Amino acid sequence: MNQEREGKTGDESLSIRAEDLASIANKFAEQGHFEEAVELYERGIKLFPQSLAMKINLGKMRNLLKEKDEQERERMMGKFHEERAGRDRLSYQFSAVGELYERKGQDERALQCYHLALAQNPSNERAHLNLARFFYKNNDFASSIREIRSLLAINPFIPEAHALLGRALFYLKNHRAALASIVDAMILDNAAGRAPAPELQEKFKYLLEKLGISSKAARSELVKSRLALFNRCMTQLDLQKSSVLGRGAVQGLHEMSKGPSGDEARQDLLKLALRLRAFELLKELSDESLFTVAKAARQIKVPEGGLVFDENDEGDELYLVERGEVRIAKKTPFGEQRLALAGRGEFFGEMNFIDPSHRSADAIANQDTELFCLRRSDLEGLFETRKDVAVQFYWHFWKSLSQRTREANNLLETFFDESEATTKISLAPDEADRSKAISIDLDKKIKVLQERGLSSKELRLLAAFSGEELYNQNQVIFREGSQGDKLYIILDGKVRITKMIPGVGEEALAILEKGDFFGEMALVDQEPRSADAKAHVNGTTLLTISRSVLNEILSVDVESAYQFLSILCRILTQRLREINLKIIQWRFMAGGF
Repeated sequence: MNQEREGKTGDESLSIRAEDLASIANKFAEQGHFEEAVELYERGIKLFPQSLAMKINLGKMRNLLKEKDEQERERMMGKFHEERAGRDRLSYQFSAVGELYERKGQDERALQCYHLALAQNPSNERAHLNLARFFYKNNDFASSIREIRSLLAINPFIPEAHALLGRALFYLKNHRAALASIVDAMILDNAAGRAPAPELQEKFKYLLEKLGISSKAARSELVKSRLALFNRCMTQLDLQKSSVLGRGAVQGLHEMSKGPSGDEARQDLLKLALRLRAFELLKELSDESLFTVAKAARQIKVPEGGLVFDENDEGDELYLVERGEVRIAKKTPFGEQRLALAGRGEFFGEMNFIDPSHRSADAIANQDTELFCLRRSDLEGLFETRKDVAVQFYWHFWKSLSQRTREANNLLETFFDESEATTKISLAPDEADRSKAISIDLDKKIKVLQERGLSSKELRLLAAFSGEELYNQNQVIFREGSQGDKLYIILDGKVRITKMIPGVGEEALAILEKGDFFGEMALVDQEPRSADAKAHVNGTTLLTISRSVLNEILSVDVESAYQFLSILCRILTQRLREINLKIIQWRFMAGGF
């Protein structure tokens, strides 16, 4: 018989068909026994080596087995985290109860609770510190020192722990070690902007005299040596954080010394503000707002080939290029895929500034580059009090994201033979007439728009000035290449955003649902539409806002303008992340070219 249909086992009198083997394997799979199903298909391929169906089914079963294993790992990790969280809760509760007993003078019970807290979580800093205080109070200095050293091995940046260690060592007459711990406590207090306790300062002076450290140079050398230890610890944290969050995630944690003060600091701030004024993003800000931004700005130098951030980073930083050039790129098995380029006067990183998440690509310096870095968390206060500043930022973000989204859409076509390029088709007159103008109740409009987080003032404005259109499944809303002057909001139904890719055909870029915006790019740059939009289901109802109405909305009230722009920017950010992922997927489809 044909090998596709029948194979021979070791016993020539016994034969089995490929369909029978597949049926048995599938029954195993239906019961969740994917290991057995994989084993059967592997044996089946040996019996039927030419069977394409066997090979395809084996691949499917291996994928199912992998998914099962991943689900099991996730379940186990979830169980572990749940148990760990439970133990942590118990640990902190025991520690808190121990403090209550200690305040009531029930020392034995307090001690028992502290030990129970550490049994549940040996890294409970509060329990270690409570135990250290308890032993110190009871003049058990050796036990106190042991607990403090255990605590500092977990977290070396607790001033109170260093101060307590210094006091305990002092009473044991270990004067040199006591001085080192007291200096550590004073360094950490200074870094936190606090003055050391007077009692600690007195012990510091006494120990300097006791140890014969009288010169200013010797005292300075002592402080520098202790500060160097903290800086080395900070460097290790830099490396650890870099390995977890990405090589570009940390920029100099170890600066603990004071910066310039007084007139020098004001002059430096003025010079920095003047440099920042050169950026299009910031040039319209008032002097007061610009100084606030300058205070938050951090200057970074990146050598050629250096990494600003990688796609594993979770930072919320925005970067402004003062000198040099940075490329945004993603690694693939076929080499690097460049997604964007930022040169002098431009910015990048705005996607995570708008919507913090994992970065979607690496940022690499094409040459020696100087940057300004602005964290969203450092500017939130300014945005809350000065909405006009927030609007300035988000208006530029919207323009940048729209341009990058359009460029990303166009990049998709470069993976295929240009000779196969599809001619862009304008919307035919009969297609343009298919949409049906309808009237929607004002309250229904407002209910949908509320789900997008707009203010009540903005809701009334949008609802009052928007038009309404109705489309049935596959009806064209607009075509790629046509001129656009409308923003659309889906009131009901779904919309499919597609693009004709040479050699592939129509590819869906996104399926948008109720409450989603689309068509916003044409309102920013007035360029032709970069993709097709079609109704995905019958009864798709859209609200439409023209360019002139949008301009009116943005000029009516700065609070509403900020909310409206921030929503649009979040939508564009999510869309650009999706398109960047498709670029990588389509590079695979195009064979890596």
